[in-house]
Amino acid sequence: MPSLHLKTAEARVGVVGLYSAGKTVLLTSLVNHLDHHDPDRFRLGKAGTSVRKFELLPPDPNWVAFNYAGFRDALVHNGRWPEKTRDRSMLACRFTRTDWNISDCVLKLYDLPGERLADAAMLGRSFAGWSDHVLNRVANDTPSRTACEPFLQALTADAPDEAGLIGTYRLSLANLILSLKPFVTPSTFLLDTNGTLAQRRTAGELAAGRKSGLDGAEFAPLPADARARLPEITARFAARFERYKAEVVQPFLVALKSCTSLVVLVDVMMLLAGGVGMYDDNRQILKDLFDVLDPGENLLKAAGRHLSNVFLPRQWRPGWITRVAFVAPKLDLVHPTDRDRTLSLLRRMVGKMADNRDGLAHKYFNVSAVVSTRPMPGAEGERVMLGIPFRDADGKKIPPGVEQRFPVSAVPDDWPADWPAGAFAYPEVYPRVPTRKDYPPDQLNLDAVLDFVLG
Repeated sequence: MPSLHLKTAEARVGVVGLYSAGKTVLLTSLVNHLDHHDPDRFRLGKAGTSVRKFELLPPDPNWVAFNYAGFRDALVHNGRWPEKTRDRSMLACRFTRTDWNISDCVLKLYDLPGERLADAAMLGRSFAGWSDHVLNRVANDTPSRTACEPFLQALTADAPDEAGLIGTYRLSLANLILSLKPFVTPSTFLLDTNGTLAQRRTAGELAAGRKSGLDGAEFAPLPADARARLPEITARFAARFERYKAEVVQPFLVALKSCTSLVVLVDVMMLLAGGVGMYDDNRQILKDLFDVLDPGENLLKAAGRHLSNVFLPRQWRPGWITRVAFVAPKLDLVHPTDRDRTLSLLRRMVGKMADNRDGLAHKYFNVSAVVSTRPMPGAEGERVMLGIPFRDADGKKIPPGVEQRFPVSAVPDDWPADWPAGAFAYPEVYPRVPTRKDYPPDQLNLDAVLDFVLG
């Protein structure tokens, strides 16, 4: 007998994480598993629960459709990971589950460029407030202060000119990129509005070829004394800042604030490999994001949400973030001996951000959206994996070849008090995705993440 679906639940899930965290791969694998669901390989709810009547839906207005079919094809036939997110995209789908008796689900997944997270502190702040926030961060972080020395020196001049301030700030942003410091704002210096990512060149070449803001409307943060001394420059920078905030920042942050759940990817292995500076900047960016999004709810908001679910059509129901899944991706790059430690590191890094929020359900997951390695026996204490290497010993990309054994670093029990870039290594490998389109890739814990965000 066919099931009767009396209502439609809508889950709006924002998927965020800094660049190269694996958002596109996670979404591609997730949709492949929903489209061709096998309860033995992707468990939802109680054992044996199946997904039925899956269909893709068009995205919301002003959103680019997430190219699920193209990304999966690239994984299979081009032997490469999908290109990074260069524009805000959305994947919408509808399905039912055999354990849901009276409802079906519209799931909307929002994929946003990780570079834009560094701009989160702009929302709710004036140009002066944003300037003080950025320059306070620079003043209290020695690596950032060193990278920004050209700009800090320019600010001490008796009568700095606009072009000089913008040029030296560009050079400082280039230094941050080359120092593996991702707190780059305005983020269009790293990823412009056309989706072009800054290439790894010299600081001078980067500074010459990128923009600190929008084309023809660049700006840089100014301290209070400079704002007082340079009222005309300050007025121009403030106007450009407001335009940038309206055109670049507000659209994606407003979309995130309307989500019911967040999936926050924290690439623990990349942070270990990148050093303490990358860790500190990632943590600051996520803290700024949480301050702006303000996830959670009080009793009044909770009551309003429950009433709207009963009496309002899904399109009219208000939304705010009540669930956050913190995800450590790329688990297949870690030896099985250490996989639980990635979860501990994730919890130590971001736990307080969620614990301090009332009415916020949150949980931690270590995930591999596409399992592309397998462990091999090694000498005592040695971690050895088998996979198809993506780069050679010099870090250059190489064509796919045969599987090779490669060592990986042990994951520490806790974040070190200090560690340099390169102290840990987790080599990239080529994806292992079945050619057959109705056979999704092997995964680890991705099903548990979906189960959590759907509530």
